[in-house]
Amino acid sequence: MRKVIITLCLLLSGFVLQAANPVKMVQGDPSVFRQEGVAYVIIDDHTTLIDGKDQPADVYYGNKSEEEYAKFKEDVDRGHESFITYFNEKRPSEIQMTLSGSDENANYVLKVYVTSMNVGNAGGMFWGMSRKAGGALINGTMQLIDQETGAVLCEFEFEKVKGLLAPLFQARAISVYRYLADGLLEALK
Repeated sequence: MRKVIITLCLLLSGFVLQAANPVKMVQGDPSVFRQEGVAYVIIDDHTTLIDGKDQPADVYYGNKSEEEYAKFKEDVDRGHESFITYFNEKRPSEIQMTLSGSDENANYVLKVYVTSMNVGNAGGMFWGMSRKAGGALINGTMQLIDQETGAVLCEFEFEKVKGLLAPLFQARAISVYRYLADGLLEALK
């Protein structure tokens, strides 16, 4: 009986470790986020690899129709706004993130490169699965760059950032980028 309990505890601790923050700092000093300034955010995901289709988004959606690709870009752009809004509302830092304006007025540039995206599906809603079943999932890197010197101040990797289940891709995109912002905030603590 004792061995069974120990085995169960080890398994549960493994699940807890899997639920860890998907955003990891790989280099740099997070204290730069506590300095006052503006960071212009550039998110590169319009041509990301669509997971499971092994095609870039522009090819995958472009083969369907130009309208499909335009809708995809609108949806992920709304997700970018969600990333900015959530970070600015919850930030423990003095850096203000922005998508609008010009990077000439910014002290920093935050470059987010999404290497792959699983766009998710609404199937989990019909089967009563968990709230994240069917949600979008993204992988990639982030770099905070000093605008004046061009030096990389902080670099992050993110893997399997998963959004909530939703019937529309726009809602899944908004959710996944909100979770990316949440992961970045957690990595800065």
